[in-house]
Amino acid sequence: MNLEYYYWKKVNIESVSNGTFSGFVNEYIEPEDNDSGKESIILKTEDGNLVEFEETDIKKIEVI
Repeated sequence: MNLEYYYWKKVNIESVSNGTFSGFVNEYIEPEDNDSGKESIILKTEDGNLVEFEETDIKKIEVI
């Protein structure tokens, strides 16, 4: 999955286990900069929370 594509975009994310999230991707983390070795993004949700999603946490992602 190429999560860098979604950087600075508004998206809907369906997670593998925690439901659906909407918001703005304000950070992209490369695999070599992440402790898990997986790429991830940080989503600022519509209610202002920051949520990190690793590539394996995302079931579906779409730009809105």
